[in-house]
Amino acid sequence: MFTTVARHRAAGPTLAVCAATFAVFSLFWTSLTYLLTTPPFSFSVSRIGPLGLVGLAGALAARRAGALHDRGWSVPATGIGLSLLGLSLAAAWAGGNSIVALIIVVIVLDIAAQTILVLGQTRPFALPGSARTRLNTAFVVGNFLGGALGSAIAEPLWVADGWTAITIASLAFTLGGLVVWSLARGRLADTGPQEDAPSSPHADAPTAGR
Repeated sequence: MFTTVARHRAAGPTLAVCAATFAVFSLFWTSLTYLLTTPPFSFSVSRIGPLGLVGLAGALAARRAGALHDRGWSVPATGIGLSLLGLSLAAAWAGGNSIVALIIVVIVLDIAAQTILVLGQTRPFALPGSARTRLNTAFVVGNFLGGALGSAIAEPLWVADGWTAITIASLAFTLGGLVVWSLARGRLADTGPQEDAPSSPHADAPTAGR
């Protein structure tokens, strides 16, 4: 799996961008519970739960994200998704005292994150079977590590400086993803290996006659 990731130029940047995105997604949703259980909201668990249904907008948007890849817009759409993610987090910081603002943030953030993740997972599907399978495994592992990191730092950040610390850390992950995207745009568009696989030593041997 590591060898396959190293051989494909788009793999490393894609994994980094998607892991950063999933870290933001996990950090935001874990911390949102902390925010909504404190003043001025003081929501109960039963009132917080339905807010998760708003996130279905992201799942609906993901149905269209694959079409962007098919049309050759995967790389610019990923950049737009990262920009929207950053804007939604800035709005989350500014509107942290308004439930209406937070609902809008949830919709935009979920659409942006799901679009980035779907486009990132779609790229390996353009590769041969064995490479596609290994890169998809790497994609899942990278997202798991990013999500685990986001969840792990949520409570310490909340204790340190509340919602401000959460949004700053989320923006830092997003900025990191944008930096990787901007530096590796050419690589993200390349779904081929860095070099052709070595041919079999017998590939050019004459075929034995009958």
